[in-house]
Parts: sequence; C-alpha cells; structure tokens
Amino acid sequence: MNIATRFFPYFLSLCLILPYTLISAQADVAWETSFETAKARAAEEQKLILLNFSGSDWCAPCIKMKREIFQPEAFSSFAADALILVNADFPRSKKNQPPAEQQLQNEQLAEQYNRKGSFPMTVLLKPDGSILQSWEGLPKMTPAEFVASIRPFLAKEDKRSGALEVFNRTLLLMGSRFVISVVGSDQELADEQIDAAIAEIQRIEHLISSWDETSQTSEINRQAGIQPVKVDAELLGLIKRARKVSELTQGAFDITFGSIDEKIWHFDGTMTALPDSNLARQAVRLINYRNIILDEEAQTVFLKEKGMRIGFGAIGKGYAAEKAKALLQQAGVADGIVNAGGDLAVWGHQPDGSPWTIGIANPDSKLEAFSYLEVSNTAVVTSGNYEKYVEIGGKRYTHIIDPRTGYPVSGLKSVTIICPNAELADALATSVFVLGKDVGLDLINQLQGIHCILVDDAGAISTSKQIEIN
Repeated sequence: MNIATRFFPYFLSLCLILPYTLISAQADVAWETSFETAKARAAEEQKLILLNFSGSDWCAPCIKMKREIFQPEAFSSFAADALILVNADFPRSKKNQPPAEQQLQNEQLAEQYNRKGSFPMTVLLKPDGSILQSWEGLPKMTPAEFVASIRPFLAKEDKRSGALEVFNRTLLLMGSRFVISVVGSDQELADEQIDAAIAEIQRIEHLISSWDETSQTSEINRQAGIQPVKVDAELLGLIKRARKVSELTQGAFDITFGSIDEKIWHFDGTMTALPDSNLARQAVRLINYRNIILDEEAQTVFLKEKGMRIGFGAIGKGYAAEKAKALLQQAGVADGIVNAGGDLAVWGHQPDGSPWTIGIANPDSKLEAFSYLEVSNTAVVTSGNYEKYVEIGGKRYTHIIDPRTGYPVSGLKSVTIICPNAELADALATSVFVLGKDVGLDLINQLQGIHCILVDDAGAISTSKQIEIN
C-alpha cells in the first residue's frame, strides 16, 4: 500500500442518488423550455439569460440549489425583472423524461455550455448566447450574494457606453513579476482598481515577509523557542490553513522549511559547492509543522524550537492573488486575472464573453507554452525547476526543497495545479513536486475539483483524471 492510498482520504462526490423530490422549477419562477425563445425574449426585453443544468430526480446539489438559491424571494424577484431563466434538465427516471425534442435541445446545450457534465452547472449568457459567467456546482453563497454576483454584468451590459477591453499593469511585487488585468471600458477607473489591488498585495507582503524585519512573521521567527507572538487574525488563519495542508501531505508541504532554505541553499548565483551534509541534517531537525503552536483564543503563534523559522514562499503569492482578486470583485470588477509570478487567480471572461486562455509554460523553454487551457473562475498555478536553481558539478538543483531531507527535489520539471483557490493551488504545486509523480497524482486524483499537469525530468507529460492534453 503506497503512502497516498494509506493516508489521503477519498472525497465523496457531491451528486448523490436520491429519491425524486423535486417538482418542476416552473412552479416557483417562470423558466423557459425553448432556448431560442429565451434568446429572442432576452434581446427584446434587454435581459440576460441564466441557463441551469440539473438532474432533478437524482442530483442532491441540484435539488438543494433550487430550494436554497432559486426559490427564495431574494432571487426570484430579481430574476423576474432582470433574467430569462432556462432549465436544461437531465432526469434519470423514465417517467420524468421530457419530450424527445426537449431532450435533444438539452443535449445540444450541454455540448456547448457544459461539456464536463457538471451538475448543477449555471451559466449567465448574453442574449446572443455568449458566456458572461459560470458557476460549477452549488454556489457557496446566499441568494442575495448570488444576485450580487450577477449584478455587475447587468451594469456592464446596460450602463457602460464604451467598448470593453483589458487593462493591464505589470510590476515587481513580493520579489516576483505580477500582472494585474481587469476588463472595463474606463481607463481611469481601471487604474484606480489596479492601484487598490497593488496596495492590498503590498499590505500582505509586509504581513508575511520573513525578510522584512518589521513584519509579524519576522517577530514570530525571532521569538522561536522563547515566547508566543500575538498576530493579526488574518496571519493566524493563513498559518492554520498551511498547517492543514502539511497534515494532508504528511509533511511534504511545511512552512517551517525556512531554517534550511535561507541558511543552507542560496539560489542567487553565489553557490559553487553543495552544502555541508551535517549542516543540512541539523537544519532539517528544526523543520516540523507540528511544532507550530497556535492559540486561537489569545491569537498567538509560537515556534517550539529555538532556531525554527516559518516562511510563506510556497503559499504567499497564491494567497496574495486571492486577496487581490477578492478586492477587485468587491470593487465591481466582473472579469480579470491576477498573475502573481505564475500563480493565477482568474474570474469572469474576456471582453467578447469567451473564457480566458492560459498558457502552460514549457519547462525547457519557459517563454513558450506547450499547452493552453480555457478557464474561468478558477486558479492555475505552475511551479517549475526552471524558475530558480543552481548548477553544481553539471547537475541542476532546484529551489524546491524536500523538508524531510533538506535537499532539492528531483523527478519533475514542472507541476501545474488547477483548482478553485490560488492559495491552495500554490501549496499543492509544491507538495506534488516533493511527493513525486506517482504519489502526487494519487493525491490530486482524490481531491474533488482539483487537477494537475506534470512534466517529469524525461519530458513526459502526465495528467490527473478528467484532464486531456493535445
């Protein structure tokens, strides 16, 4: 039995087979059955189309979505004024099957808008059928929050007079190249929104940097083995989540790696020989996520061993990308990308309504892509051994250190993680590098909604389930 099978629990699918309990959605809100009629009405009434894919007599999240999102007044009254609703239902019971013509239409809609076969799947469309937004699975929000996530698109369609375009800014933050992109029609407004995102990233950098002597992270490291340090709830929460990833990966991910990364290995061009093995062993002794003591009531962090250090190099950029994305969404940016040195938080769509196209860097030529993904409302993080490394004795040593040995990992050139959250994707990319191809794939295949693309040292490409590379 390998480590993945033994320690990583399987996550259950959300779609459960349940007795038929859902009546037709038309009982609560008027839902169109003809997509062509819906498009004609949307154009005439100047409304958007909300297309929902459901399995009304077998999919538990679909039933829950109808009850908790579509039925409440907060959504139904809004939908009556602003949306044309279309339900593409795929029941399993023969007695619940729609007419053959309806089945054919639903299958055609699924082929166009739901090729992964997700249930529920909800897609917001322009009257011409182009995609504005999509929600895979049951949205983790209230009806009012779901409505709030749709409103920016109404503003975009009805209130903006200029043509939509992508506004970008590239700059150095957190020691990496950041590119912040927002879709809009007003250069001045886009500049203000990007400025706010930059300020948020700089705030996070000051909070988590182990190089900034005034940061709370540096104070935690200084007080290692001495006393607990009171910190902001935000930093406490980040450390707590990082520790959970360490537990999930059996220590392949560990933010206490700082004791070895900064003292033993230097990837700035100054290393000419391998580090002393005794020093490496001593430093590894201090790496142990279990020795991070959190007191949530007192809001303190304590490192048990003197000399321990925490660092957020394997999770910080993903966290910053997520925080910047959240700030931009709150500011009304319905479509955008935060690229934090290869950690991408993506939401919405391009100005023409199509998904964003993301290139996966070729590890042998990082300025070229070996594959492309069409994505929306997800995170894509690529980590490679081409980013930072040293060559000693003709061998390349990557900046990704195995916290269990103190030496750089080998076996993989590149790891790409696709999942809903950039912070988690960032941590998992490092974890899979350390675990290696086989165990890493086992892990990712057991995590619902998370996928990966791996390139090994021989150049062979491997993917998790449900990912196809052409």
